[in-house]
Amino acid sequence: MTSTPYRPDIDGLRAIAVLSVVLYHFGLGGLRGGFVGVDVFFVISGYLITGIVQAEIAAGRFTLARFYERRARRIFPALFAMLGVVLAAGWFLLLPSDLARLGQATLATVLFASNLLFATQGGYFDESADFNLLLHTWSLGVEEQFYLGLPLLLLVVARWRPRALVPVLAAATVLSLAACVAGQWVKPKAVFFLSPFRAWELLAGALLAVRAVPAIRNRGARELAAALALAMLLATVAWMRADAEFPGWRATIPVLATAVLLHIGGTGGSRVHALMGWRPLVWVGLVSYSLYLWHWPLLVLARYRDGMEPPGIGVALVLLGASLLLAALSHRWIETPFRRRGPSGSAAPRRVFLASGLAAAILAMAGGGLLAAGGAPSRVGPEVAALDALRTPEIPYRRCDGVLPDLANRACTIGAADAGTVALVWGDSHALAWAPGLDGLFKSRGIRGVLAVNSACAPLMGVHNPRKLNCHSHNNEVMAWIRRNRIQGVFLIAAWPSYSNEEYAYELRDEAGQTGNHEVFPKALQRTIQQVTARIPRVVLVGPTPFAPDQLPFKLAYAASMKTPEPAPIGRDVYTSATRNFWATIGPLKAAHPEIIVVDPSPWFCDRAGACAYQYSGNPLFRDGHHLNVAGARFAAAHLRMAEASAGAGRAQ
Repeated sequence: MTSTPYRPDIDGLRAIAVLSVVLYHFGLGGLRGGFVGVDVFFVISGYLITGIVQAEIAAGRFTLARFYERRARRIFPALFAMLGVVLAAGWFLLLPSDLARLGQATLATVLFASNLLFATQGGYFDESADFNLLLHTWSLGVEEQFYLGLPLLLLVVARWRPRALVPVLAAATVLSLAACVAGQWVKPKAVFFLSPFRAWELLAGALLAVRAVPAIRNRGARELAAALALAMLLATVAWMRADAEFPGWRATIPVLATAVLLHIGGTGGSRVHALMGWRPLVWVGLVSYSLYLWHWPLLVLARYRDGMEPPGIGVALVLLGASLLLAALSHRWIETPFRRRGPSGSAAPRRVFLASGLAAAILAMAGGGLLAAGGAPSRVGPEVAALDALRTPEIPYRRCDGVLPDLANRACTIGAADAGTVALVWGDSHALAWAPGLDGLFKSRGIRGVLAVNSACAPLMGVHNPRKLNCHSHNNEVMAWIRRNRIQGVFLIAAWPSYSNEEYAYELRDEAGQTGNHEVFPKALQRTIQQVTARIPRVVLVGPTPFAPDQLPFKLAYAASMKTPEPAPIGRDVYTSATRNFWATIGPLKAAHPEIIVVDPSPWFCDRAGACAYQYSGNPLFRDGHHLNVAGARFAAAHLRMAEASAGAGRAQ
């Protein structure tokens, strides 16, 4: 077996992968699934690296030292250059908390463990990821962790059971894929970031490299298969959903398409492969590694300077051009020289490792120092540092998120601990945000509150949320708990526009498979109220909380640091437009169930001039663009007390 000769179609495939990711991040082209470009890279990497290693093993000239020397020359120079520039830019541009997180991520990146770090933090599709300058390095961590084990596996099999190579790789692929699919329902964030759940994608390429799949000899069959594979890949890039079901089984679509294209390109080719060998596409493929490295920090820094607002088309195009320019310069002056002009001879690996280790140590010390110093708050002054600290607020009862209600669980009960009157607080993360305020309200009324909160999961019976895979079962368990216990009241609280609207919302699906929130939501809310009122005498439905500017604490801190005006409050017309579908549902619902109490929080925040305040007496009421902080929860609960009294609610009985 010989090493794989240069194939321009592979660089064309790399170009499709990297452009999918870059355009997705920049918001260009309307690509919903551009993130699958990383999966394409995984398959290509597994194919190429396995082919090289296996060829050298077969020729009797493979060494681990030489393998890792090549990896170091390929990966480290451009990566370390990017890290150095990002750290320098961060020192001048970032607020202390963001600089500290950048230091932490830098330390993890040079250890090729950033995917492990990010698996414990916000998810790839979460809002918090927008601030992470090194989020994209998670894929490098997956690859390098994979390559710690693959050469050893190939060596062991070659030494003891050469004919078992294909069965061994196939078994590893199946096990990893099974873990990916099964784990998606339990730990979706871990499945997204961690190597054991992603290894099957690289192993799919490895199986092709060891010729586990027979060649397609028929020209017509190759043409058809290649065309279908490319169409499937492009369709996935265009329409794949970014939600909690990915990767899971859905990642098999881009992986299979990539594998088919790689396989046909190596066993005869097709017109599709001639197209992928188009020179401009090949050039993008050649600089794809540097393009991937530089595009994300550029985007985050540009958004940071603009208050984290999404870039307009003009800005996005400028960023795309700047990314391509940096990629070209990085490839020409950093990647290529280090790959081609490294030291030669038996001492080469040692010299490369020493140089790489020294550079990594310098970056690690810089990152660790920034983390230990808390992002050097002295750079910005005490006022800005104090505002920046509000970005990581206390979130009481956070550990109760996703926990089923339990009267014996004191950590997830609020109000009067031993009261005989019990009220259930059922909802999503907005209900969790309200909890500190309801705690005081319930204590004043002698009510014991039990929390049943689950982020991204509204209290709606009979619906599935693809962004929260356990939502349906969680709500069924809550309703079963209601039937088993004597409850005097229930408070239903959620980010209702996220479920009642079609745009910028969770895409609900009912048990019959029907989609479309305009149809699914009203029926689900009606169904829920019917089941709850059949068991509980008093139901309080709290309407949508008004909004604040997105990333509010950041914008307040950044405005103070730049000495610019604070962000303008959200207009009441925005709130009215976003909540129209919800309130349209409430009219018929209230007519059918006049016993329920519906509370509208908007008058507490929005004045007659049309602005919805996000501060009270100079103190912010929100911890982001839509969740109340502790002060906001207490502010809202005080008004809820008055609203219930005016509605004749009295005590919960």
